[in-house]
Order: sequence, then structure tokens, then C-alpha cells
Amino acid sequence: MPQPNTQYAWSDADAYEAFMGRWSELLAPIFIDFTGIAPGARVLDVACGTGVLSKALAEAGASVIGIDASAEYLGGARSRRSHPNITFQGGDIRSARRRG
Repeated sequence: MPQPNTQYAWSDADAYEAFMGRWSELLAPIFIDFTGIAPGARVLDVACGTGVLSKALAEAGASVIGIDASAEYLGGARSRRSHPNITFQGGDIRSARRRG
């Protein structure tokens, strides 16, 4: 049985924006309403991409840490969606270790 490719290879923030970002901006407010995340909440946005949801959460009053494995996406997030309530960090959730 072939092994799955687990390498994260997406690296073009502009292409991501054209493909997903425009739709994510439309859906983010609806998603936030659905989840009931309240102003003042602390949110970890895993695989934040170019930061669309992170920015919407911050504008709704949440304090957000956005993580993504792609340095290029994080660069796009920082340049397009900076906000005082957001910290963007590099990281891959697949490598996170359980603490007990």
C-alpha cells in the first residue's frame, strides 16, 4: 500500500487568496455566529492559511493565535490581515506532542 504524502507543499499565498480567501471572507462571519465565539474569547486558529478567519475573529473581539505550517501563507496573513488581537506563528499541528 503506498504511503500518503504528508509534506505540506502549498506555498503561494496569492494563489490561495484567489482560490479560497475570497470565499472564506464571505463565510467567516457566518461561521463565527454559528460557533457562538464571544468577544473576549481566546482562539487558536489551526492551519490559519492567510488569516481570513483569524482576522474576522479578532474584529469580533477575540484574541487569536493563528498557526500554519506554510511560512509563505503566514507572510500573506501578516501583510494582509494584521490586527492587534492576532499573533501569527509557524507550526505544524501534526508534530504537536501530547502533554499529560
